[in-house]
Amino acid sequence: MKSVALVLFLSYLLLEESNFSIADSVENYQQQTKTQESDNQCNSYCFFVFKPFLDHLTELKQAANSSDELREKITTLELSNKDLQIQLSNSEGLDKNSKLLINFKDEQIKEISKQLKDKDEQIKEISKQLKDKDEQIREMNQQHEVKDDKIKNQSDLLKNKEETILNLQSQLAIGKIQIENKDNLIHIKEDQIKDKTDHIKKQEYFIQQKEQQIKEKDENINIKITQINDQSAENMKKAKQIYELTNQVTEKTYLLSTCSEFDQCPSEGPTGIYNMKMRGINAFKVPCNSTGWMTIQRRMDGSQDFNRNWVDYKNGFGDVKREFFIGLEKLHLMTEAQPYELYITLRDINGTSRYAKYDNFKVGSEMEGYELTTIGKYSGTAGDSLKYHEKSKFSTHDRDNDFHGGNCAKSHNGGWWFNKCAYSSLNGNYYKNGKKEGQGKYGIVWGDWKKFDYTISLIFVEMMIRPKSN
Repeated sequence: MKSVALVLFLSYLLLEESNFSIADSVENYQQQTKTQESDNQCNSYCFFVFKPFLDHLTELKQAANSSDELREKITTLELSNKDLQIQLSNSEGLDKNSKLLINFKDEQIKEISKQLKDKDEQIKEISKQLKDKDEQIREMNQQHEVKDDKIKNQSDLLKNKEETILNLQSQLAIGKIQIENKDNLIHIKEDQIKDKTDHIKKQEYFIQQKEQQIKEKDENINIKITQINDQSAENMKKAKQIYELTNQVTEKTYLLSTCSEFDQCPSEGPTGIYNMKMRGINAFKVPCNSTGWMTIQRRMDGSQDFNRNWVDYKNGFGDVKREFFIGLEKLHLMTEAQPYELYITLRDINGTSRYAKYDNFKVGSEMEGYELTTIGKYSGTAGDSLKYHEKSKFSTHDRDNDFHGGNCAKSHNGGWWFNKCAYSSLNGNYYKNGKKEGQGKYGIVWGDWKKFDYTISLIFVEMMIRPKSN
């Protein structure tokens, strides 16, 4: 009896739970349907889809009502069962009719349990159908979203096309304005061309007038040229007379300078070539000027090669009328006999001249290597670039007397009083353009004047001496 009552009680709980679950599912679904219907803009389409589902919901509601009736029956049976249990507890012995009644009740409970099981199967089937419908709705929502995305993309594309059309319309308007501006500019240029053409015509007329004036001027010039030619002939005649007189004066001067021999240039007398006679050497010619200066070295055109050996520098070489060196032995004998002063004239490629003067110039003997014994005090505008060479012996490419590890005479392409080479070197290579060429030999340099830029080579040098006045 207790087991029967327990079965009835569990069946009642199962039916109650199923009934509430089904009722809740129906109520929730109806609420969701109302919400979707309020948001969905495709009512007709959705109604067509959900109508079969609503029919199933109606059937489900009816099944729930049947479950309520069964629940009431179970409740009645439970009450009866409780009464039976009470009676059973009060009486331990039951007759055969009571057992049959219990069996009958058990059969009824089994039947009701079977009916509940069938209802559960129906509910499962309906739940499955609801799940399928949910899947269909989800798929339809996805399709709807895809279509919405396509519509949105098409709308964006349409918007872009409209913006492109607006931009093209703006560009077209700007192009029209530019064309109008170009047309206006063409009209302006045409007017300018017309004005220029008129101006050219006026200029051509003006040129014709000027050509006529030039023609008249040419005729006047031809007349003047004829007059000038006549005057030139007269001038040439006069020049010839002057030339003849000059030759006569030159001849007289030469005769005056050669009729006697000197040991120094006369302090007063015409500039020219004089014969010099000194004790111990043969007579020699030397240039003298009117103030008593004797030229001992001159560079002016590159006509002489100053890269000579020791013997040439000892005896002297060159043309006294152009480029030459008087000779070291002569310099020694003259400066040994009496004190001399030295005057050096320098000129660069730009025509700028400078000078350097020393008040006590003396050269030693050959035994002393023709040492630059002393030069005295400096004055002038070229800068003192000879003091560095004082007390230095003379060096040539074949007689290296300098204080340098190499041969300075070879690198400077001429003889000089080299120390550890040179601040000055007036017998270097001659460059007519005034510039040392690349890695070539050094030229004629005077360092202090040209800020020791040894690429600059002077184009004129003249060294002169005269006895020092007391």
